[in-house]
Amino acid sequence: MELQTILIISFLLISLLGTLFHFTHGWVKRGFLLHVFSALNESTWEHMKMLLAPTLLVSLLQLFYFRGVYENFWNGLLLLLIVELFTIPFLFEPLRYFIKKVPFVFTILIFYLAIFFGLLVEYLVLKNEILIFSDFIALIFVLILVILFGFFSYYPPKHFLFRDPVTGEYGDYLHKEKVLKK
Repeated sequence: MELQTILIISFLLISLLGTLFHFTHGWVKRGFLLHVFSALNESTWEHMKMLLAPTLLVSLLQLFYFRGVYENFWNGLLLLLIVELFTIPFLFEPLRYFIKKVPFVFTILIFYLAIFFGLLVEYLVLKNEILIFSDFIALIFVLILVILFGFFSYYPPKHFLFRDPVTGEYGDYLHKEKVLKK
C-alpha cells in the first residue's frame, strides 16, 4: 500500500479510537492501562492522552506495512506523537485564555487537527528519510513518553494543563474519593 493510503487509514483509525478513549474510563472503571490511556477528566492533559494509545495502536499497523521500507519509522512515530501532543495545548490554551469557554466544536476540531498535523509531519519525515536520532534512540524516546503519561496519570502535577476546568480537580478525583471513603 502507498504511504498516503496508510496515513489516511491511520487518520481515520486514530480519530475513531481517540474518540472512544474519551469514554472508556467511564465505561470500565478499573484497569491500569485503561487509567493510563483513557481520559479521566476534562483537562487539556487528558485530551492529549486520548491520542497516545490510539496512535501507538495504529503504529503497530504502520510498522507491519513500513517494516523494511522506511528505516526511520521510529523517528516518524516520535515526531507524530510530539506534534499531536503539543498541538492540542498550543491551539486550545490560547483559545481558553481569550474566550474562557471554548465551544465544543472547536475542541473537536483541535483534536482532529492534532492528528492531521502529526500525520503530516510523519509523512514528511518518512518520505524525506529524515533521521533526527538513530531509530533505536527514537524508540527509547517513544517509550519514555509512554512512561511519562502513565506516571502523570497517577501523579498529576498541580499545573493548569492537568486541571479539570469543570471541577477544578486534578487526575482521577472520583477514584480518590472512593479510596478516601473506604
